[in-house]
Amino acid sequence: MDQDPESAVIRRLPAPIATLLKSTEPYLEDYFRLDLPAALEQAGFQAVRREACDPRHRVLVARR
Repeated sequence: MDQDPESAVIRRLPAPIATLLKSTEPYLEDYFRLDLPAALEQAGFQAVRREACDPRHRVLVARR
């Protein structure tokens, strides 16, 4: 489970809240730019599935 960069809730965060979040997670922007499903497939995982588990988070499930 992780924060979903495609989440509408995360994309609409007010600037002060987004800045606060980034200050506690210094690599958050790099992480959000990473296409994690594609990276998992490149690492040899198959049947990568993304499921929302709440409005801000996702779960990625894959088989190796």
